[in-house]
Amino acid sequence: MAIIGWSATHYNPRELLKVDINWTIDRSDLVNIEALEQQIKSLINEAYQLDLHEIKYVLERHPWVQYAQVKRLFWDAIGINITTHQIATHWQNIACNQTTESKKCQGYITTEGVLITPKNLSYQSNSQESEPLALLKSNHSPEQSTALFKDYRTYQTILAEMKILSLARSNIDRLTIKPNMTVILGYNNQQQRLKNFIKIYQKLRQKISLKKLHKMTYDMRYPKGFTLKY
Repeated sequence: MAIIGWSATHYNPRELLKVDINWTIDRSDLVNIEALEQQIKSLINEAYQLDLHEIKYVLERHPWVQYAQVKRLFWDAIGINITTHQIATHWQNIACNQTTESKKCQGYITTEGVLITPKNLSYQSNSQESEPLALLKSNHSPEQSTALFKDYRTYQTILAEMKILSLARSNIDRLTIKPNMTVILGYNNQQQRLKNFIKIYQKLRQKISLKKLHKMTYDMRYPKGFTLKY
C-alpha cells in the first residue's frame, strides 16, 4: 500500500510521454541538434500523437536541411536522419547597401540550384583540397538566381580548366577568371562571346606575357572585335 501511495503522488504522466530522439546529422558543423530540437519542440510532447510527416516538414524548413528522414523506432522513440545541402557557389545580393539591412544580402546556391540564405555563412567543403567557392552576384530573386547558376555552369563548361572566380549579373554579365582577368559578356550572345574570348586569349598568350594578360579586362561586346584594358 505504501508503495502504491508513493507512486500515485510521484507519478507524472508526461514523463511517460517523453519522446527520445536518435539523431544522425551529416554536417554537425552546419546544423546542431539543439537548434533542431527547439524547432520541433511543440511536436514531440506526446508519443501517442506524433505526426512524423509534420516533424519532417518543419525540419526541412531549416535553411541548411535538404532532407529529413523521420521514422518511429519504438512507441516513445524516433530516429531522425538529417542530410544538409551540398553547396556549389557563394551568392551575394547586389541590391544590398548600407541602408538595406532588412534584406538577405548573402547566401549560397546549392548543387541543385536552390538559393539558401542561412545565418551561418561559414561553410567549408569536406574536401581538404577544394578551392574557394565561386561568387555569384545578382539581386534577391529566386528566379534570377536559378538562371544565374545555370549560366554559371554553362560558362564554366566552356572555359574548361579556366576557373571562374565570380559572375556578376546586373544589366550585363561580367566574369572574373582566375587569377584576375575580367571578361565583359554583355546581355546577349554571352556563350558565343565567351568562346571568342578563349580564341583571343590563346592567340594573345603567344605574344604577351601571362602576367600582363591576367590583369586585363576583355570587353567582348563588339560585333567584330574586342577591347583590352590594363
